[in-house]
Amino acid sequence: MPTLKEIAATLDLSVMAVSKALRDAPDISAGTKARVQAEARRRNYIPNRAAQNLRLRRSGLLGIVVPQINHTYYSHLIWGAERQAEAVDLQVLLSSSLDRAENEMREVQKLIARQVEALLLVPAVRWQHRLATLELVRASGIPTVLLDAYPAGAERFPGVSWVVCDDARGGQIATEHLLELGHKQILFLAGPNGSSSSAGRFSGYQRALAAAGVPYADERVFLADKDIDSGRKAMSQALSEKVEFTAIVAYNDSVAIGAAEALAQQGFRVPEDVSLVGFGDGVLATYYRVPLTTVRVAQAEMGEKAVRLALEMQRGKTVQPRILPVEIIVRESTRKR
Repeated sequence: MPTLKEIAATLDLSVMAVSKALRDAPDISAGTKARVQAEARRRNYIPNRAAQNLRLRRSGLLGIVVPQINHTYYSHLIWGAERQAEAVDLQVLLSSSLDRAENEMREVQKLIARQVEALLLVPAVRWQHRLATLELVRASGIPTVLLDAYPAGAERFPGVSWVVCDDARGGQIATEHLLELGHKQILFLAGPNGSSSSAGRFSGYQRALAAAGVPYADERVFLADKDIDSGRKAMSQALSEKVEFTAIVAYNDSVAIGAAEALAQQGFRVPEDVSLVGFGDGVLATYYRVPLTTVRVAQAEMGEKAVRLALEMQRGKTVQPRILPVEIIVRESTRKR
């Protein structure tokens, strides 16, 4: 690899002058900058980022830990964070916890060892009951932003904030949409037990029923998780218990599609027999065989705002958690009762 010293020798300049020219410093003439940049291109010179950051006493790294890298919901979130990180000259280190608390702790430890300047973390499902990871990041002093969910007690940790969508509002507008279509027997397929996002969506479901004067019934609530298979199992359980329903609010789009598959196996049609609403508005919602009515979450915006929030914390600013708005997207999976 060519070096600054070699470029400087070729052009009969000092190493400092070459470095400044490549950084577009104001105290270097335009002619010298043009000569240096032309020579750098000719030699295919690539700046040594590690050396630059060492001089600036920074790592230039942003750590991100998500439960699953290959999940479309998280990939949009990551994309938004990467786009914002690039704008502020941060390099992203990405890892997955596989939705396990012990993996999450290990990945966070690795990122702290790499001296990341900030950390974005989508909590593992069972992590909500444990605050050990927050204890770790508090001790490290690294600004940390939680995305999509946060555990009870997170507000007690300085240097930790979060960016989430308005889960309660999302659950409410999903249920209100079905009520407006004449449905009163509405199932709720909940997300992971202990998840703040699932709890929020469930509270919105209950709020909408109460506002409409429709009695809440425990027998119409079934526990799923995040994936298609859990939605299929929860729906199969509801069918086996012969619960009466005409519509469903699902924790997310994957759970909704799993429910639709279980319904189809039993001869039910969506939306002719059952109306169905998901949450997230990912690729699955648009391209499923019955395009899914869903609550749209701005995942990319969530990632962008998390990076900005982390950098504000790094500069010592007092920040407040961000709650992003949601909206209902009506497609073909819902119709009038």
